[in-house]
Amino acid sequence: MIEIQIVPSDIRRRVRYVFFDRRRVVVGLVALSVVLAGLLGSMAAAPTVIRRVYKDNYLKSMRDERDIQRGRLQENVVQMTSLEKSLEEQRLRVEKLITVYGLERTLGVGGFSLPLRGTNAGLNDLHIEDAHHREAVLRNAMKRLQDQLDLLARYETANSDLVRHTPSILPLPADQFVLTSPFGMRISPFTRASDFHKGLDLSAPTGTPIYATGDGVVSFAGRFPLRDSVAWWRFGNVVVVNHSDRFITIYGHCDTVKVAAGQKIKQGEVIATVGSTGWSTNSHLHYEVRSDLEQPGTYIPIDPRIYILNYQWNNEAALLMRSRTSKDYKNFDPLPSAFLGRRGV
Repeated sequence: MIEIQIVPSDIRRRVRYVFFDRRRVVVGLVALSVVLAGLLGSMAAAPTVIRRVYKDNYLKSMRDERDIQRGRLQENVVQMTSLEKSLEEQRLRVEKLITVYGLERTLGVGGFSLPLRGTNAGLNDLHIEDAHHREAVLRNAMKRLQDQLDLLARYETANSDLVRHTPSILPLPADQFVLTSPFGMRISPFTRASDFHKGLDLSAPTGTPIYATGDGVVSFAGRFPLRDSVAWWRFGNVVVVNHSDRFITIYGHCDTVKVAAGQKIKQGEVIATVGSTGWSTNSHLHYEVRSDLEQPGTYIPIDPRIYILNYQWNNEAALLMRSRTSKDYKNFDPLPSAFLGRRGV
């Protein structure tokens, strides 16, 4: 038995007695030991717990920062994709001009490419290295485009007259035609045999105005005599325009002709209306562009779509590349002397 006396400081108050038997003493000692062990264990584990809590908070903050950076990266990628698309459209317009002016040898065949254009990568697929690579490609593309624009500006300044005489617009209103037969090999609607179509067939209502595609002089207007050439007689009413002896444009199957041979005309001037004269299955314009640049003295047919700068065709990139790499000058009727503004055939 253990006795504990509690003596108050005031002698007038009585002394208190607390008695503990052996069992209570053992239980108390055990409880005290447990409490001390818990305190010591907590003190020992505290650094580990603190480190874990800090690590969890740090990782959470890093994940939040990563998500923010990924969001910014995605926004930048979206902006780069839009810029790449715009640059590609501008490249096609500029390189069409370079081809029209015959300047492709100055800059080489082809043009800059954008291999990462239009990516649909998700958040988990975005990498900062890809973004840096695309940024470098864009910078090179913009520099090359600026070089091309500078070249064009110098050429147009030095050759303003030639520029005005270069056919470069649609011969019909943009919202009033359908391309029914492109330039190149096709099946003839009359013979059902394969033949080389030297221009574009643009289907449009009868009476639709036909515009001169560049400044020039009308070298022929009317129906070509059957006795002189069956092939050209088949085109019905024809208007032929000579553009500074560099290009000749041909407008076939016209309904009415509004100009005369020897008349000077300006780009955009109405020279005829769409019809179905000659060998024609429907009302349409047969439009040809012939160039004297590749083979001087011989006006060879070239794809008119390359020389139309105020309209966007499907697959223009493929058209541009094909015009530079594939030159099919076979099986085309040479121009009669009358189309060249000379007497005789």
